[in-house]
Amino acid sequence: MQPDREHRRNARIYLLALAASLIGDSAMSLVAGIWVKSLTGSSSAAAVVAVCIYAPSLLSPVAGLVVDRVRRLRMLIVVNLFSAAAVLPLLLVHSADQVWLIYVVMLGYGASMVLIDPAENALFATMLPDDVRRQVNGVRLAMTEGGKLVAPLLGAGLFVALGGGFVAAFDAVTFVIAALVLLRLRFTEPAPVRGRRHWRAELVAGFAHIRATPQLRAVTIAAALAMIVAGFATPAQYSLIDALHRPPGYLGVLTGLLGAGSIVAGLVSGPLITRIGERWLAVLGLGNGVLGNLARMTGWEPAALAGSFVSGFALPWTVVALINLAQRATPDVLQGRVSAAVTLALFAPQPIAHAVGAWAIAAVDYRYVYLAAAVATLATGVWLATGQGTRTTLPVFRRAST
Repeated sequence: MQPDREHRRNARIYLLALAASLIGDSAMSLVAGIWVKSLTGSSSAAAVVAVCIYAPSLLSPVAGLVVDRVRRLRMLIVVNLFSAAAVLPLLLVHSADQVWLIYVVMLGYGASMVLIDPAENALFATMLPDDVRRQVNGVRLAMTEGGKLVAPLLGAGLFVALGGGFVAAFDAVTFVIAALVLLRLRFTEPAPVRGRRHWRAELVAGFAHIRATPQLRAVTIAAALAMIVAGFATPAQYSLIDALHRPPGYLGVLTGLLGAGSIVAGLVSGPLITRIGERWLAVLGLGNGVLGNLARMTGWEPAALAGSFVSGFALPWTVVALINLAQRATPDVLQGRVSAAVTLALFAPQPIAHAVGAWAIAAVDYRYVYLAAAVATLATGVWLATGQGTRTTLPVFRRAST
């Protein structure tokens, strides 16, 4: 088989595996919380599910190191099969005193997600050439955003009709399908390299590489700031609904438009990176964030609707630019750790950002929250566009060769 055809075949196979796992993942993540709420009647108990899912992300650097020390494809297959087995104990849950089992399973579920993400990113860098990888990263983003819109409705419907146990079994099947599809990939994966330095140096090697690579460092900082600002502004959407004199359910319309924008953003990101490069795609994403926040600040319904759609381009373009740049600018032996470092930089500050945003929306008018988000995003975009982050001289870490 010709190399280009084989690369595209591998890309199609991976996307098929992703489609299978996405449906189950998104459905189960939502249903677990609904399930706890229905058994206990407690919203706080249901909220613990999200804590269990995201708590393992604090171990991302460890996951990245593991990924760089094993065969990535084999690891993905094993983790998918483990995840299928891990959710099956949920079939035993029938009463409130068994809710602890949901928490334990969701902790394992979150741990598997922490391992899968850097393994996939590292596998891409080895398996696919730049042009195909750019397209696949964009399509992957579009599929993920589409899954967030469709799969929760599917999961909630299945839960109401057939119960949480059925959703757990369905999720297990999707993991098995993903593992079986991944077995069909054909490529030569480099052998993992054993580390030769102290374990602490190996653990932080991903952060060190980002810091020592000027453009990657700048885009990482910009993307992390964009995520923090977005988390800060998120609580303002509830006050925006009140300002539009709409019921709380209208938030689904704004969220749907945001998701639609994200899907379009993912589909066009590959060609845009080819034309303008990762840094300028990130700048465009930040520009959309500025426009979206200003539009929603008006409190005028047509502008709010347009602003939600435009905002859908902001984070996807910024994040997919960072993912592509990290894959391109990182040696194979560091792919897992750099991917894990990026994940930690993007998502670790989110709880604090949301908490500060919730405080701000209680203290000031929601329009000031959107205005502050627009100003912060604009400043970040100007900083990145002028290349200030790539000119700053920092102490250079010796790049890891293992």
